[in-house]
Amino acid sequence: MNNSRILIVDDEEPIRFILERTLRREAEQIDVAADGKTAIDLLQTAVYDLILLDLHMTPVDGLTVLDAARKQDLDAVVIILTGQGSLESAVEALRLGAFDYLFKPAVPQVIRERVRDGLRQRRQALQKRQILGQIEALRQSLSALDDAMTAMPPVEDGRFLRSGPLVIDRHHRAATFNDQLLDLTTAEFDLLVCLVEAAPDPLNPRQLLRCALGYEAEEVEARDAIKWHIHHLRRKIEPTPNRPRHIKTVRYKGYFWSG
Repeated sequence: MNNSRILIVDDEEPIRFILERTLRREAEQIDVAADGKTAIDLLQTAVYDLILLDLHMTPVDGLTVLDAARKQDLDAVVIILTGQGSLESAVEALRLGAFDYLFKPAVPQVIRERVRDGLRQRRQALQKRQILGQIEALRQSLSALDDAMTAMPPVEDGRFLRSGPLVIDRHHRAATFNDQLLDLTTAEFDLLVCLVEAAPDPLNPRQLLRCALGYEAEEVEARDAIKWHIHHLRRKIEPTPNRPRHIKTVRYKGYFWSG
């Protein structure tokens, strides 16, 4: 037995009895209705996976019940019960969304087989709806992420400086060399930016002092101040500081970044 719920709608008591007995092992719960009005009332209070529905009832006929069932649950499986001479009505019911039809009286084995097929289709339809719902939820999440990313400020032009293994991020005032973060002071960071921006041209001590530290000084004072900062900067970048490969000295001209 599964957790499906079945509604049997037929105005003939013997038919209802046979159907309920035939299907007692095919569903967790089986409800019965002796007329169309009762069936519609039940549809308003419960959700049915499958409905066995007699077409010819009064005053509310089976097609009216079928319409109510489809409005309540588009995936509900409806199997029409009809007499041998009512094939045209059964075809109309199929056109309106019924799963199949059975002529009365139907063989119990045939009834069980068609009900099992109908319940299988019902499970597949519900699974499909669940997957589509998950896809829609993911689509909405992706759309929200796209909106959030669009709202983020763009990366500023010139934010990054790259030269060989050196990458400088002006925004975060951080620099990496060979993918290793450099532990730079404020002055060392600004000095490195000035050298990389000017490369391959050299900058003399006075130019570097003005660019990196923001003040003017005489030649001797500028030379001594910059020499001290260059010494510490080389120790953090150069594999062999006393034989620099990246921050080089140009006699009488100053220093330049060779990448």
